[in-house]
Amino acid sequence: MTRPFPLETLKTLSRTRSDQASRKLGQVNRRHHEEQKKLDMLIRFRADYEGRYQAVMRAGGAFETLMNFQHFLERLDEAVRQQRAVVAQVGGEVSQGQVMVQEAHRQVRSMEVLSERHCAREQERTNRSEQKALDEQVGQRIAHLLSEAK
Repeated sequence: MTRPFPLETLKTLSRTRSDQASRKLGQVNRRHHEEQKKLDMLIRFRADYEGRYQAVMRAGGAFETLMNFQHFLERLDEAVRQQRAVVAQVGGEVSQGQVMVQEAHRQVRSMEVLSERHCAREQERTNRSEQKALDEQVGQRIAHLLSEAK
């Protein structure tokens, strides 16, 4: 009878951790994508608003209107800076998540290799045991045939 893999619990735990790390990376990737979309939208909005500002300036808009445009453009610039910071921060989380997933996969593979080696040793042990039993049967059969031949 083969013995069970003594590290089976750790093997299962490493798979669970790998699955959790992969799920978390997926969530962080989605968040990064969403934050990048927000940044792209802010940049497009700012460019559109800059175009409006330029048009009002060319048309000789009132000083107060131009100041309002400038203040709003400054607020948009700050929003873009903040959103870039958020995208960079989430990008760092993505990088960390990728490292964690790679490490978790490495641990799973290590456990699988150990398990495969264990199974190979157990199979070899079983084969030797079966061969020994077969050799004993053949030896007894030969002894029985020799004793009958006398």
